[in-house]
Amino acid sequence: MSWSISSTGKAKDVAVEIAAQAGKINLSDAGEMETVAKVADTIAQTLSTFDPEKPVSVAASGHMGFSDWEKKTGQYQNVSLSIQVIHFTA
Repeated sequence: MSWSISSTGKAKDVAVEIAAQAGKINLSDAGEMETVAKVADTIAQTLSTFDPEKPVSVAASGHMGFSDWEKKTGQYQNVSLSIQVIHFTA
């Protein structure tokens, strides 16, 4: 399975949007769902340290795989998370 969440805007708005997107993800593997919840929590905690008006871009994604897909053995997850401030120059 795979999943992704992303949003760009003011930190306070992005935090709300990311939480909403994460809440809509429905995966069949409980471990992968726990990963999504923990990633969303990490994003929320991180953005809570930002100025609420600071423009940011957040993207997170992941997928679960198996070394042997047919036997469903050798389970693993790949996860990527990016939280970046958007800097404007005059």
